[in-house]
Amino acid sequence: MVRRWLGSWLALALVLLLALHAAGAEARVDAQVDRERLSLAESLLLTIRVTGSLDADVPDLSALERDFELLGTSRNSSFSIGGGQRETATEWQITLAPRRSGQLRIPPLAIAGEQTPAITITVDNDAPDAAASGEVRLEVDTDHDELHVQQQLLLTVRVLHAVNLNRGATLEPPAIDDAVVHELGENTYTKTIAGRRFAVFERRYAVFAQRSGELVIPSLGFRASVGGAGGWFDQFGARAIRLRSPEKRLRVLPPVDAATPWLPARVLTLVETWDKDPQTLRAGDSATRTITLRARGLTASQLPPLPSAAVDGLRFYPDQPRLEDTPQDDGVLGSRSESAAVIAERAGRFVLPPMELRWWDTHNRRFETALIPERTLEVTGGAGSAREPMQPPPPSTTGESPTDIDATTPDPARAKRAAPGAALPWMITTLLFALATLFSGWQWWRATRATRARRAPAPATAHPGAPDEAAAFVALQSAAAGTDPARLAEALARWGAAAFPGQPIRSAGDAVEATHDPGLSAVFEHLLASAYGTDRTGFDADTAARLLARVTALRAGRHDDRERPTQLPPLYPL
Repeated sequence: MVRRWLGSWLALALVLLLALHAAGAEARVDAQVDRERLSLAESLLLTIRVTGSLDADVPDLSALERDFELLGTSRNSSFSIGGGQRETATEWQITLAPRRSGQLRIPPLAIAGEQTPAITITVDNDAPDAAASGEVRLEVDTDHDELHVQQQLLLTVRVLHAVNLNRGATLEPPAIDDAVVHELGENTYTKTIAGRRFAVFERRYAVFAQRSGELVIPSLGFRASVGGAGGWFDQFGARAIRLRSPEKRLRVLPPVDAATPWLPARVLTLVETWDKDPQTLRAGDSATRTITLRARGLTASQLPPLPSAAVDGLRFYPDQPRLEDTPQDDGVLGSRSESAAVIAERAGRFVLPPMELRWWDTHNRRFETALIPERTLEVTGGAGSAREPMQPPPPSTTGESPTDIDATTPDPARAKRAAPGAALPWMITTLLFALATLFSGWQWWRATRATRARRAPAPATAHPGAPDEAAAFVALQSAAAGTDPARLAEALARWGAAAFPGQPIRSAGDAVEATHDPGLSAVFEHLLASAYGTDRTGFDADTAARLLARVTALRAGRHDDRERPTQLPPLYPL
């Protein structure tokens, strides 16, 4: 009994000693691959073994991701005793798929304080049918083998399968150096090849090379499984399929004749539109002109800003440009729209200069020019421009009679009855008195006329309160309370034409200039900027109220000038 008990303890102690010895032994690290040469469509198995350790840390595999795709990783630990030998080991198996062809290097990997040896493998380019497994095929096509920098390249990736694919199939997107890639969309259809029907999944991309030289379309991978139950959690018996497309290399040429701007496109157009007929413009009116640049085969970010027009007598208030990309079957349709509010400051003939844009036709391989011809605008007079000047009222003579005859004039009948000798002195006296009365009345009429002329309003400065001016001011008040800047500008022009009939008021700007008021001019410019400027915010009610307040103050000042008493001249000036 005692011997059996001692034997058990001795065996346990021996096991513990062996385990301690194994733990203290130095771990050995080794790595190997199942093959050192393979094709781009194949995978290889990397095995890392750590001998003398049961708890080695997981190796860092991030260094492999540059040239390889990690398809799967498994771990196994073992402990064995036999023939006086004992061994502990931890083993990792990593399935790798090469990302490109050529000489690839598996770098040293750190584990358990040691490093694995570096391994070099050779990856061959696939044969034309290497991206096909019979039932499943992978195709990659481009519409050009040679193109210019920034020219659109159509890249089409197709997966053809004659069997149903399980869920979880993945298709790598293209990652191309020195290029901008835009996904255009997907499509599905069927295709018959050699009497066999295939379902086709197609994905299209637009690629824009950013520098001349060589453009490399890398190998693209597709992974799927077929067969089995087909569910997410029950794919026992499924067969894995992994395909890779061959790498493509294309030549990229520089811009032709170092053209600037460089616009390689299939079709490029310039279109001019107006929100109203520009031939119906009147002075002070506004119209919105929009120039739209569209290009098939270019993105909106590649389209240059359009040249701005500068025409004396016309004001332009540009809006922010609108950029838009529209994916289509034949690539990207980029558009750039620039709008500007155009305001005519005066009547007359204005010529908008032509607009030209030179571009490269990628189909016919030659330069073309998009053109908007020059446009002549006939701007008529604005509101109130055809009004007749207000005439000053004639001097009033109500209640005044410079030819009053003295009531003491003798009756002619009695003069006839009087004796000639007796009537003669009275006749002379009466005649002298009548002449004196006429002379006094004439002098009084001249003085009164001069006074009326001083007090009468000048022809060029109709005073506030006149019927036309008062009605125009009421209309201006109504427009300032609204939300339409064009209506406010028209009302301001009408008021200016009524208030200053002797001046050529054809627009709201003319009315503001006629007041010679810097404050009103500043408020009017702010109102135009808020309604039509680059950072326009629409109708500014506060600014409209300030404009009306300035006009009201101007009217009040002119009214006070009109009501101020004027000293009368003497009745009989020397």
